[in-house]
Amino acid sequence: MTSTTPDTPTPERVGLDRVTDITARGKFSKTHLYNLLARGQFPAPAVRSGPRFTRWNAADVDAWFADPAGWMARANAAKTEVGA
Repeated sequence: MTSTTPDTPTPERVGLDRVTDITARGKFSKTHLYNLLARGQFPAPAVRSGPRFTRWNAADVDAWFADPAGWMARANAAKTEVGA
């Protein structure tokens, strides 16, 4: 049995998250998720194959849930750099 200490970084999840995974974890609606996406305040989907198959990179979703405000600030800064 392994124990984790506060100094041990947690490994990044590998894989893809579905809309239902994200909405259940965030306790918000699918509409709210898509509104966040439209405003550039949530990571873009990694895979979009038609209207009924959308998946997000699990590590990107974890980063957003760890610090939503920080993620949005970094995304806005990146947009500003590109537009400058």
